[in-house]
Amino acid sequence: MIDRIKRLETLFLEEINTLITKMAANGDFGGFVTITAVRLSKDLANAKVFFSVFGSPEDKKKTQEALSLLRKEIGAKLRGRLHLKRIPSFSFEFDDTPEKASRVESIFQILEKEKQDGK
Repeated sequence: MIDRIKRLETLFLEEINTLITKMAANGDFGGFVTITAVRLSKDLANAKVFFSVFGSPEDKKKTQEALSLLRKEIGAKLRGRLHLKRIPSFSFEFDDTPEKASRVESIFQILEKEKQDGK
C-alpha cells in the first residue's frame, strides 16, 4: 500500500504541476508557482499539496487565495484526466523550504567569504 501511495503522490505532483502551469499562463497566480510535494492520507481521501512561489509577499497571498478557490476545479480536471476510482480532496499549503534553503546557502557564502578574508 505504501508503494501505491508513493506512486499516486508522484502522479498527482506531475498532473497538478501541468494544470498549474496552464492556469498560470492565464494569469491566475502571482509570481512563479511550483508544486513541491503532494502527501496523501493513508485512506487516499485527502491530499496536501505543497507549493512555493517565487515573487513578492503579495504574489504568495494571491496564489494561496487562487489555489484555495480553484481546488475543486483542479480535482474535477484531474478526475477527467486520470482513470482512478477516487480523486482525493485537495488542500494547498505554502512550502517555505526553498526560501529557507536559500537563506542557509547565503549564510554559508558569507561564512566562506569571511574565512577567505581572514587568511
